[in-house]
Amino acid sequence: MKKTKKAPETVTTQQKKSMTEYVVVNLICLFAFLAFGYVAVMSLFQTSHIDPTKYSTEVILYQTDIVPLNLIITALFFVVLFALRRFYDFFAKVNLRVMEIALVAVTVTLGLIWVFNVRSIPAADSANVFEAATGAAQDNYTAMQSNAQFYNHTFYGDLSYFHFYPFQLGFVFFCEIIFRMFGTDSSMPVQILNVLAVGATYFALARITKLLFKRKAAEFIAIVLLLVCFQPILFCTFVYGNIIGMCAAVWASLLLIKYFQTEQYRWAAGAGALLVLATLVKYNNMIYLVAFVIMLLVHIIKKKKWQSAAIAVAMVAAVLGSNALVVKMYEARADMQFESGVSQVMYLDMGLQKSYMAPGWYTTIGKDTYLNSFLAPKLKQNMDVTVGDANKVAWEDIGRRMDALTSDGDGMLDFFSKKILSQWNEPTFESVWVSKVKRHTATDEEISRLHLQSNVIESGQMEGLVEAVYEKSLGQVLEFHFNLYMQLLYIMFAAGIYLMFIHKKTNIETVLLPLVLLGAFGYHLLFEGKSQYILTYIPLLIPTAAYAFTAVIDGKYEKVKSFFGKVNHIPNKYE
Repeated sequence: MKKTKKAPETVTTQQKKSMTEYVVVNLICLFAFLAFGYVAVMSLFQTSHIDPTKYSTEVILYQTDIVPLNLIITALFFVVLFALRRFYDFFAKVNLRVMEIALVAVTVTLGLIWVFNVRSIPAADSANVFEAATGAAQDNYTAMQSNAQFYNHTFYGDLSYFHFYPFQLGFVFFCEIIFRMFGTDSSMPVQILNVLAVGATYFALARITKLLFKRKAAEFIAIVLLLVCFQPILFCTFVYGNIIGMCAAVWASLLLIKYFQTEQYRWAAGAGALLVLATLVKYNNMIYLVAFVIMLLVHIIKKKKWQSAAIAVAMVAAVLGSNALVVKMYEARADMQFESGVSQVMYLDMGLQKSYMAPGWYTTIGKDTYLNSFLAPKLKQNMDVTVGDANKVAWEDIGRRMDALTSDGDGMLDFFSKKILSQWNEPTFESVWVSKVKRHTATDEEISRLHLQSNVIESGQMEGLVEAVYEKSLGQVLEFHFNLYMQLLYIMFAAGIYLMFIHKKTNIETVLLPLVLLGAFGYHLLFEGKSQYILTYIPLLIPTAAYAFTAVIDGKYEKVKSFFGKVNHIPNKYE
């Protein structure tokens, strides 16, 4: 007799939760609701902008919105949403596979049009990575060495950039492979991969929405929301690990959700492999590792699946081991000894400082502490110096800063509220800024040092579409869209968290992405912040927000109808 395969547990078939899961997932929902509910409310009252008079230096302005206009637009949106209830049967007829293909095709097409029009030259950290990767692709490791003429070498005291930031070598390794395959004369292969990664990310998020909520309407709305989420597309000009890391991490999340639903270990293995890639190209994706481990631990208690403990341990070992292995590999190839780098303690110190940009944004304090307290003395052969000495200096500075903040309650509240809003309520997330502030033609020295071909770069003069986004009305239209889009997305995400709770749809699957978002919120509340760091988390809001949309459209509202029915039957006093 053929054995019947057990149906995977999902939010629609699962009948019983463990108490541990119930407590953990609902605590996550509570904190996520509070965090993003605050951002949603504040988005109605103000918007953070990059000061146009100090645009290149990322100075943030906090501008008060026209609150009645925001409220009217929000109210009109909900009127339209309720009006869609009469067309609810439409969702049953939609071919979602066609929509998924269209989502990827439109996203990739828009991305390719943008990057081929912009053709920006890598600068700052991305230039250091690009220079090192193109050099390594030609077996030239000069850009990794101290006292060499690498990009911006004077800023680092002529010491290797990777002394300070060895975790960047993961993305160097990834880019080296790409440049060995496609040549070193342009950063365009990485930009094209960014575009493809956005399309793949959006596809994965649509599938996650389908897996979690089993509703065609939810996936349909998620696809629509993704189609008009333009910020990641505009960000594809940035030759850095943000977009590719986001793609790998979101796909890892999709596979982990499939593991939770099917308990087939191949999905967990795939999730672990993708998580390794995600953290290699962008170290901040360690936030996903923490979220995955937490949910795997809950899964152990809930299902008594001790294999999940082995999966969690294997993920941690693979992620940490692969990052360390890449550093060791480049140390051997470049004949260099890279140090431990600027530590998370120093990033915490940076995140608590005032900055000319916005509270907790970038300052040189981390680099300076590391250089002055550890790296420079050690390079002068004072071998008794350890990175612990630099961390000690950072901890002392953190203590002084916390004393100053706690002694002024209003000042501390102002500091952290502005830090939150400068990141989460800057609706462009620097997606235009990252290319607008860069040059679009290379100097002779850059052509020589960065292995660029002048004819490739010169074709990217700022004109047409690019000029319209940077300087003309199209850019203003996009800013208006971003502001309204994020305002509604935050409102619906917070509503989705609340509705999942009251409809008892909170579990380790539905709360996985909110946990990642909560981790990102907490990390960048304390550590170094920038609105561009938030960009890769914004699409994660969409599955939960899409659920809220469907819940609103599909709601029965019996109590509301009953209330208004009673109101209509209140007798007239003259009767």
